[in-house]
Amino acid sequence: MQTVIDMSRMRQNIRRIRAVTKTGFCAVVKANAYGHGIATACCIDPLVDCYMVATAEEALALMTLTEKPILTLGGDITPFTRSYQPQIIPTVSDVSQLNGILGTGYKRFSIAVNTGMNRLGANGAALNALISRCKELDIAPWSVYSHLYGGIASAPVQASEFERLTSEPILRKKRHLYASSALDLSGYELYDMTRCGLAMYGYGKGMDACMKVRAKIVALSQVRKGEHVGYGDYTLESDTLIATVRCGYADGLRRSDMPLYLKVRGKKCRIIGQPCMDVCMIDVSGLPCRIGEYAYLISDREDAEYLAKCYGTIVYEVLTGFNGRSERFYV
Repeated sequence: MQTVIDMSRMRQNIRRIRAVTKTGFCAVVKANAYGHGIATACCIDPLVDCYMVATAEEALALMTLTEKPILTLGGDITPFTRSYQPQIIPTVSDVSQLNGILGTGYKRFSIAVNTGMNRLGANGAALNALISRCKELDIAPWSVYSHLYGGIASAPVQASEFERLTSEPILRKKRHLYASSALDLSGYELYDMTRCGLAMYGYGKGMDACMKVRAKIVALSQVRKGEHVGYGDYTLESDTLIATVRCGYADGLRRSDMPLYLKVRGKKCRIIGQPCMDVCMIDVSGLPCRIGEYAYLISDREDAEYLAKCYGTIVYEVLTGFNGRSERFYV
């Protein structure tokens, strides 16, 4: 299976986002750039101000592709207490974490504040202690941020809490609260920077999806009515031309109780039976297709959103599910 990433679309998405937000731009490239590949940084670097990843390992990989600041999400700071990398900006949520990274040599850091998601971040006594420690050492965080748990629905309450928590001047150098939801927050104060992941990859208002997912047809078989196809008891209701496609659940095509399809030559071809580990079978009756040509699991945004619906999940999970045996190409 292959994922094909259109970098011209990604660059155009970034330009559109920046035109709307009129803030600094942080490209969120965690989880292998939402399945698009960390190498996307090579093509978007001139358009972004910094990057955000989830782990130290991701940050180290990204350092080979850019010289711009790399923010890391909060959590385990142990990797940052072992070695100092001036390009990386760790996140802290309490004084012990701050002391840990300062002791390793870090000069730049971010503070995460908890505005209601209760995942990571400081509030109350922990935040007051961080402020006191920063004043004591005459230092200030490179940035201060939080994260919305409910998009535009929770924005009013969380923005109010963010303002309250970051009222100290020492916390107001560079603030960022909004991610891709910023595109829907007309009239809101968007602070100093916007962190964008999903919208950058094409899943936001006015954006173009950057990823296509495809696999080759490896066999064609004329199968008669009443015969089985795949595992289980599925039998055909009519004579059918079956194409076997090199794409299965080990590649990210999950099983579903809803009808699944792949597109061949722009036509939706229903998956017959259930996907196997390595292949699936589709109905290509009436199509002049050939062995070796591609069937598309995702050819546009509608396909990805339909898969998410079939799987009972969100587009994020669909896009990050193609990181196993899939080859990746950039165009």
